[in-house]
Amino acid sequence: MKLDSIFLKNFRNYSETRFNLNSRINIFLGNNGQGKTNLLEAIWTLINGRTFRNSKFDDLIKFNQKFLEISGEFSDEFRTNYIKFSIIDNKKKLELNDKQVNSRKEIKKIVSTVMFDKDLSYNLGRSSKPRRDCLDSIVSNFSNEYRVLINNYSREIQRRNEILRTTRNDEVLDFIDDRLIRLSNKVSLNRRLWISRIVNLTNQIIKKLDKNISINLDFVSDSLEITKLKKKLKQNRGHDKILGHSSIGSHKDKITFLADKIDVFNFGSEGEKKTIALAIKISEILMLKKLEDRFPLVLVDEIGSEFDEKRLKFFYNFLAKINTQCFITASNKQLLDLKMRDHVLFLVTNGDCKKIS
Repeated sequence: MKLDSIFLKNFRNYSETRFNLNSRINIFLGNNGQGKTNLLEAIWTLINGRTFRNSKFDDLIKFNQKFLEISGEFSDEFRTNYIKFSIIDNKKKLELNDKQVNSRKEIKKIVSTVMFDKDLSYNLGRSSKPRRDCLDSIVSNFSNEYRVLINNYSREIQRRNEILRTTRNDEVLDFIDDRLIRLSNKVSLNRRLWISRIVNLTNQIIKKLDKNISINLDFVSDSLEITKLKKKLKQNRGHDKILGHSSIGSHKDKITFLADKIDVFNFGSEGEKKTIALAIKISEILMLKKLEDRFPLVLVDEIGSEFDEKRLKFFYNFLAKINTQCFITASNKQLLDLKMRDHVLFLVTNGDCKKIS
């Protein structure tokens, strides 16, 4: 399924624009701050019903406007589908072929996306939480059930933390812990399973980039066994009351990638980190192809400054070989030196997007 055309109304810095897209590679050129990333965000939001940024939905609406609309026409050799995302009176609405859908699950039956951004290796190399969040986002792209599980767990942890900060009532905490134990165990088991699959696929990709690198997963969690988790939650309750938050659970899982028994993202070279980060995202594309029997649309935001020429060539050669549609932003025409075939250039200037070749 390819995105043939897109319409934006009052989205970010776009007042109103509509344009057709190439079925293979679309390159958006322009200076920083002109709206290139906003275009990728619009495509992602249209398909996923949510933004990839840490933004409230109100922030998506153009300043001094009261509503927004993103709509797109998608087609393959068999059919055409129309998807529309809108916010009116502070209410989000997602529609497929003029019928409202309650979640992105219905949309993902026909089209999915993968997002590359220049902060990928940086986020994987930060502390446990940013790395965990980054990987959870990837796994959630494979599995709607995992995304729902993560959301349910997050709500339960927030509820527990609120009680720890306020009433500290043990009966209420016992009730919450009964549900939290089951959720935490499911999250950690599923997280370990999915990330193990990602690592296996990532190693296959790394071999084509650098035969000297191979990674193993080190997954440390209190939540893999229910009996131990229950015991630790009870033992740490007094400490948690003092802290005002939960110190035990799957939100504390530690995920480490090891190469020759060394934590790559803490002690590896920049080249190793970037090779692994690139391979992880390529594995996301291949995993979606395996699960959905089709390639996702690929969104690439300014990674020319993140990867060297060798890795960029590897990545764009990979994109050229697979049958998918790509949307790529860049601040200059450096990408054209890679001699990508079947591409269209757009110039983005202050919320205006025009085809230039």
